[in-house]
Amino acid sequence: TVMKCSVEELGLEDEAEKSSNSLLGRGWSPGWSNADKALTEFAEQHLIDYVESRLKVGTSTSLLSPYLHFGELSVRKVFQCVQLKQLLWAKEENLMGKESVTLFLRSIGLREYSRYLCFNFPFTHERSLLSNLKYFPWNDNQVHFKAWRQGRTGYPLVDAGMRELWATGWIHNKIRVIVSSFAVKVLLLPWRWGMKYFWDTLLDADLESDILGWQYISGSLPDAHELERLDNPE
Repeated sequence: TVMKCSVEELGLEDEAEKSSNSLLGRGWSPGWSNADKALTEFAEQHLIDYVESRLKVGTSTSLLSPYLHFGELSVRKVFQCVQLKQLLWAKEENLMGKESVTLFLRSIGLREYSRYLCFNFPFTHERSLLSNLKYFPWNDNQVHFKAWRQGRTGYPLVDAGMRELWATGWIHNKIRVIVSSFAVKVLLLPWRWGMKYFWDTLLDADLESDILGWQYISGSLPDAHELERLDNPE
């Protein structure tokens, strides 16, 4: 027989983790059934205007990444669900819906591309894909790194994003771009430091996706933006 045990009885959570886990529990509900609910809610209510709402900071994206990371949702299931909507909106000639599906599937495609990249270039978790950046003089400044982690850089948008990350385990993609760009392009911190911190704090931490993101931000990919380029947050 299988006995029902609480988290406390299993010893999976110590006293130091309780307050943090309680806060995370307010925003996320793990499990297969909750993952299915999240997918259904996104497909039925939010996918259709994804093309317009995806850039809004908040809960405007699918919020499916933690479920994908922990295997509670498969990429194939998400793809199939979205494809059904694509067929329906194509039949109805719903231009917004069709464009929203295209953009969403592109983001899913980037996730799969990150796996292709890491499979073919397995060293990318520790050094730049572009060999000419191998000896770039990054600033190994632990004081700046600590200020960035704690949201104490003095730049309100960056600090708000980093504090949200620590409190909730998640931040919008655009905020991820802003805080990571600040780390590598303003503070000149090694991109591997930022990638490691994201791995430690993000609920949807995904090694391959994070490698792709941080290498792109730091100008370490052939198709990446130059290191000195900073995107306008607006």
